[in-house]
Amino acid sequence: QPAFLNQVLCLATGLSPEDLLLATQAVERQLGREREERWGARTIDVDILYYGDRQIHSERLILPHPYLPERRFTLVPLAEIAPDFVHPALGLTNRQLLERCADTGEVKKQ
Repeated sequence: QPAFLNQVLCLATGLSPEDLLLATQAVERQLGREREERWGARTIDVDILYYGDRQIHSERLILPHPYLPERRFTLVPLAEIAPDFVHPALGLTNRQLLERCADTGEVKKQ
C-alpha cells in the first residue's frame, strides 16, 4: 500500500455508536471513497477506535476497534493524545499497547 497520512482525534458526540458509524461512512462517501477492495488503497478511511469505555460486538461494529493493538500507525498518534486511556477489553493504556505492539512499520510525524 502506498504511503498515507494518518490522524487520530478525540471528540464528544450525542450520536450513538451505530449512528456515528453511519456518519463516518457518509463523510467517506462525500470525499469519494469507493468500497471495492477490503484492504486496498482508499482516498479516505475513518475508523472509530473507541467509544468511551463501551465494548460493542455487533454485525456492523466492533469496539474497541479489533485491530487497534496491532497497528503502530494508529497507536503512535493515539498514545500522543490519550496515553493513559485504558483499553476497556485489554486493561492496558494506549502507551502500553504501543510499547507492546509487534508492528515495526515506520511512523513519521509531519
